[in-house]
Amino acid sequence: MDISREELFALIGENPTVEVARDMGISDVAVAKLCARLQVPKPPRGYWARVEAGQATPRPPLRAFRDEIEERRKVLVRPRPGAVGLSPTQRKFVDQALLEFVAKGGDLGTKKVVSNQIRDLPPEIATQLLLLIQNRYLAWVKTGDVDVALSHGTDCLTR
Repeated sequence: MDISREELFALIGENPTVEVARDMGISDVAVAKLCARLQVPKPPRGYWARVEAGQATPRPPLRAFRDEIEERRKVLVRPRPGAVGLSPTQRKFVDQALLEFVAKGGDLGTKKVVSNQIRDLPPEIATQLLLLIQNRYLAWVKTGDVDVALSHGTDCLTR
């Protein structure tokens, strides 16, 4: 069926679905499915009876197409290349690793690094940070340098 969303909205607003279906040469169920797919609101049950009775009933508005809204939202909130979504706990560990790395004389170059931009780091520095986290996370938790509550798996490391 080759009909625009706006055309279908106009047809559905001017005539009952059964008449629109007859004019289009399809069933009223097919029209209802087409309305659902194109997100065209159909008048509520009893709408045409109220129109025939002379009652003024407002037409449901044609809202923005959800797919279009979703696409615009994706473009607006598209993460910048290299951005990594870390949890708050992960950020605490990366921040602590950055502190220790710099305190031990590690050179980050001219970049100011924050925990959610770890992909921006050269691979050799990122590797060092990840090794620091792997080797020191439990000590950081015990000393309170990283304030988190670890769950299962930590008991076997402390025995």
